[in-house]
Amino acid sequence: MTALHIRGLGKTYADGTEALRGVDVHADDGEIVAILGGSGCGKTTLLRLIAGLDKPSVGAISVDGQALLGTHPAISAVFQEPRLLPWLSVSRNIAFGGKRLPKAERQSRADSLLARIGLPAAAKRWPRELSGGQQQRVAIARALIGHPGVLLLDEPFSALDPFTRGTLHDLVLDLWRELRPTILMVTHDIEEAVVLADRIVVMRPHPGRVQEVMAVDLARPRDRLAPAFDLMKRNVLRAINRSLAEDPARRVGEGGVPAWI
Repeated sequence: MTALHIRGLGKTYADGTEALRGVDVHADDGEIVAILGGSGCGKTTLLRLIAGLDKPSVGAISVDGQALLGTHPAISAVFQEPRLLPWLSVSRNIAFGGKRLPKAERQSRADSLLARIGLPAAAKRWPRELSGGQQQRVAIARALIGHPGVLLLDEPFSALDPFTRGTLHDLVLDLWRELRPTILMVTHDIEEAVVLADRIVVMRPHPGRVQEVMAVDLARPRDRLAPAFDLMKRNVLRAINRSLAEDPARRVGEGGVPAWI
């Protein structure tokens, strides 16, 4: 297991756009932390910095106390698009994520993960032959084959229908219980955050800053129909409204469609 610490993180682009300012976030060993906030709060920028795909302008990111200066073998990511390699079979796509492993172990883990994600018969199929939900299952397996200490999730379920999304939530929790990675996830879906996370970080936009951090003190598995679950969703919704208080037109109606997406 691996702890992730972000201190005083800021990112300003060459055109002067300030995406992040003074962000302090931590995810303890084996913890699931969700990042929520309106457009322009730098959620994806934050994940890109942690993944080593971009460099911060100020501040520090550390993994188990060691400064993160670029990509790190302990960090893996799943994005909105599955990004599978079309010229590789499903099995080889998963194995591709374990390039640092010995060949025999890599294949053994790929076979095991195929079974865990419910696609053992799809090993030799091509990505184009899979549904969107199946492709995202493969992307999650590929990210986990190296047993990363930190798993980054950048809205990987956003394009899926509600039933498939719920199934993948269960899959991620099953794999998390088995492998215990520290997970930092970005989502626009309040219910998704409450289902998955131990803590929720609500961010404020323009530039992205931490508005507040909320503990999700609900036992797993979480009952989406329970009054306590609904109360947590409402509390998160109110926190997001507070984060958008300077822009009332973008506030979220408790009975309506989130205007902050």
